[in-house]
Amino acid sequence: MVLLAVVSACSPKRKEDGKPAASAAGQAVLLSVGAVSVNQADLEYHLKESNSGPNRQPHRDEALDALGSRARLVQAAIDAGLLEDPSVRAEFSRVLASRLKERDLSPRLRAIADAEIPEVRLREIYTEKLSTYKSNEKRQAAVLWLNPGKDPERANQYLKKLKEAREWFLQNKDLQLHPEQGFSVLAVDYTEHQPSRFKNGEVGWLERDSNQDAWNKAVAEILFALPAAGAVSEVLERPEGLFLVRYMATKPASSRSFESVKDELARAEKQRLREAAEAEFEASLVARYPVNRITP
Repeated sequence: MVLLAVVSACSPKRKEDGKPAASAAGQAVLLSVGAVSVNQADLEYHLKESNSGPNRQPHRDEALDALGSRARLVQAAIDAGLLEDPSVRAEFSRVLASRLKERDLSPRLRAIADAEIPEVRLREIYTEKLSTYKSNEKRQAAVLWLNPGKDPERANQYLKKLKEAREWFLQNKDLQLHPEQGFSVLAVDYTEHQPSRFKNGEVGWLERDSNQDAWNKAVAEILFALPAAGAVSEVLERPEGLFLVRYMATKPASSRSFESVKDELARAEKQRLREAAEAEFEASLVARYPVNRITP
């Protein structure tokens, strides 16, 4: 239906003498084949697209011949009913939609791409998102862990075992001077935590407060109570089991500076503005052209 309306609008108007009048676009009609007309704007566009040179003879005549041939094909297609062909309607719709965006939306998007975001605006965004550019202090931990469950006798045995491990550690001066070794060989025989058992008891980097499971939270609580890297805790009992924790190393809290994220902020703000422009464009179409679904 849209296609038929467009073809109708493009049809040449006739004066009383039977000659073509100006087209709907206000351009003089240069030739017509049935309902299909070619005007001055069509000719100029064809010459531009085909790089045929300036709008003068013989280029003009060659271009009009080509446009006439195409007009015959178009009129033949119309007479054959191809305006109702789904593939033709789909292609026509894509061309119109693309052209509308190119005319009404693309200039706004190019303006956004070419514009420079004011630094005062970037600093506002940086302040709003400052928490995302901060990194909390992290500590590396080594753990010896035994889980007696609810068995009191086993709990006493495990408590004694971990205290023995701690005494051995405190007597090993070389191990005390090298926090990077974690609990060294002790881990093989004094922990039930399988992921760290053959890694010197190392369980990685933990924050004081983070979204961790109960086991890691227990380790973090003990870890951040220790005074300095290299220190080892007492054997402590928690609902998750018995823990002996060593503080291995520190990554201090840090914050990325405004200058280091300035370009990143500008890219993100331009993307936000592009998405806002696209959403506004779509919203204006929705408001002006509601879709009416017709139930068969």
